[in-house]
Amino acid sequence: MSEIKIYSFDKCPFAQRTRMVLIEKNLPFELIEIDVYNKPDWFASVSPYGKVPVLSHEGHTIYESAIINEYLDERFPETPLMPTDHFERANARIWIDYCSNHYLPACTRLMRDRNDPEKQKKNHQNIKEKLMFIETECFQKNKDGLFWMGEKISLVDLHYAPFFERFGAYEHLFDAKWPKECRKIRSWWDAMQDRKSYLETFSPTESHIATYSDMMQRIAS
Repeated sequence: MSEIKIYSFDKCPFAQRTRMVLIEKNLPFELIEIDVYNKPDWFASVSPYGKVPVLSHEGHTIYESAIINEYLDERFPETPLMPTDHFERANARIWIDYCSNHYLPACTRLMRDRNDPEKQKKNHQNIKEKLMFIETECFQKNKDGLFWMGEKISLVDLHYAPFFERFGAYEHLFDAKWPKECRKIRSWWDAMQDRKSYLETFSPTESHIATYSDMMQRIAS
């Protein structure tokens, strides 16, 4: 049995990106699925926030996916997923922060404002602006490879990937659009979909549509 345990939920994008890190680093792990809508009583002793993912390793538990992922990269450095250069490492963290505090909130508003056409129109423009910022400030300036930080995949790519996987559901349910100008992001996304870590963790667009539809019903009730 693996010494690493990951408490996950197959519909959770945050848990998905930690599973992707484990696969990219070729680390064996025990996967424990938790239904976050019907959590067992004992899970409160594992996850103080009551959320997934949670990593259990060497008698300790760690939660919050971005923190788990940096822990894994530092604890198991054989397959590094962060740049060694200090400036580039800081730049990687800037892009991780951009996902958490700019791109992801823009996506979240699509569901929140789904019944308000005026707000949704602004949300569509906001999504376009966020994607264009990534296209111009990252990928058009990146001359060294397909991935976010260049030739090698990094924690940045894995931080974003689950939310780009769900963009098909945003299109279907909320009429979000991927700007045609974002050709380099498209090339990145094509490369990500060939990764073993993605192929072993992804769910089809139909599944995400069903998940978001269920979430909207829960919110409405």
